[in-house]
Amino acid sequence: MRWIVLALVVGGCAENEKKPETTVEGQGQTMEGASGSGVTSEQNDAIDTLFRRKAQELQSCWQDEYERSHNRNLQGDVTVGLTVTRSGKATGVRILKSSMGSPAVEECITKTVAGWAFPEVSADCPYMRTVHLGAQF
Repeated sequence: MRWIVLALVVGGCAENEKKPETTVEGQGQTMEGASGSGVTSEQNDAIDTLFRRKAQELQSCWQDEYERSHNRNLQGDVTVGLTVTRSGKATGVRILKSSMGSPAVEECITKTVAGWAFPEVSADCPYMRTVHLGAQF
């Protein structure tokens, strides 16, 4: 069995627009109404870099539930929304959309992301990112 984690999406906290990607290199995006947030493109890149690097931790949420249930169909896309505060704290972490169908995995994801320390930014930054969790048999 090979474990996979794949992040998807576009954009960022700053006003820079990027085309959608479907790789781990994809970027997070500003949530609605957050354009002009005052966050620099360098700060946005730092948030994206941290999220990409830490996203592997989210696979353990899936793995714990898989080991409990042995459900080979347990997989899906989960879109996480949060606000990165000026001090780099993740607040308001929530699941915006999920095809996972597992409240246990979704709760684990929100708790994990809430514990991450993001880079300090010049303004609070609403942010979202979609990850795909599952196994490849």
